Amino acid sequence: MMTAMGAMFLTAALTTASGGFEEFASDANGWLLSGQGLPRDYRVTLMQMDSADRISAIAYLRRIGLMNDRPWTLDDLLRPAKEPAE
Repeated sequence: MMTAMGAMFLTAALTTASGGFEEFASDANGWLLSGQGLPRDYRVTLMQMDSADRISAIAYLRRIGLMNDRPWTLDDLLRPAKEPAE
């Protein structure tokens, strides 16, 4: 069962894919300030961004301390954006 907060983060993650880095950074700031971690599917969201925005987003997440898990491969960093699944 999804909570209202979970639904809000899911909606933000889905709309972020088309919004690029600035919108993603704004969402990440919200997660940080609310004490939330990264959404479980953040990698999917980042893979839907173009590679330049994806690299910026990863660097930003690391800089603000939200991402400290396994590193991204060069192939994943440079892979073209994936279309969201319907």
